Amino acid sequence: MTLAELTSRAAAAAPNPSTKLAIRDVTKIYRRGGKELTVLENFSLDIAELEFLVLLGPSGCGKSTLLRIIDGIETCNIGQVILDGKDVTNTTGDGRGMVFQSFELFPWRTVLANVAFGLEVNGVGKAERLAIAQEYVDLVGLSGFENSYPHELSGGMQQRVGIARALAIKPSVLLMDEPYGALDVQTRDLLQDELLNIWEKQRKTVIFVTHSIEEALYLADRIVVMTPRPGRIEQIIDVPFPRPRRDTLKSTPEFLEMRRSIWSTLRKGAHV
Repeated sequence: MTLAELTSRAAAAAPNPSTKLAIRDVTKIYRRGGKELTVLENFSLDIAELEFLVLLGPSGCGKSTLLRIIDGIETCNIGQVILDGKDVTNTTGDGRGMVFQSFELFPWRTVLANVAFGLEVNGVGKAERLAIAQEYVDLVGLSGFENSYPHELSGGMQQRVGIARALAIKPSVLLMDEPYGALDVQTRDLLQDELLNIWEKQRKTVIFVTHSIEEALYLADRIVVMTPRPGRIEQIIDVPFPRPRRDTLKSTPEFLEMRRSIWSTLRKGAHV
């Protein structure tokens, strides 16, 4: 199979019956001091049920902004976000959970209380929410740390808490904004494997933002390569590697060739 056969250019297509999330002509313009800055422009994409989709692109191309618009914590000027056929544009909740790069944990809450926070906001009773929180603490491998506080945890452990908190509200779409960007390489690699294990058990639709080509290829079913600002779709890549995936994949000739090809596309818009 040639590299050309493994990749495809983004093109308009009829909606797929398996579409979980549809992004339609989303445009985001910031207005500051009488000036306009267009971050995203006419961005449209269909994400399939249970797909692991990665957004990849240069800094400032609108990847994180798009994720926040999908989550509803950022508004868009034009366009729609449609989840399970329902227009959820500029609204929060409705089956979406976010994992942030900066962890965003409450320092005064224990691990268990942090994981239970979303359930508490949703009005789930104390006994039930703590039981659910414990389930997800166990899922991310933090059993025994329930009563620890964030400052007592490593960066990787804190990010596991963030993932558990997002999963505890049982979203159908998990949004991950460079969740491993602040971690060292070894921790990042370990958490990539843990995330794939969790995804295979939980079977969520995932939209994941990263700057790392290697991370994108290792995790994704499809990679959306974005243009420099204003963010549009430059290329959509179908990742051909079978699952489950193991770390040895990263050193194979096929993986390295795809990595080289994607970097060739990205470097055209890269700025130092």
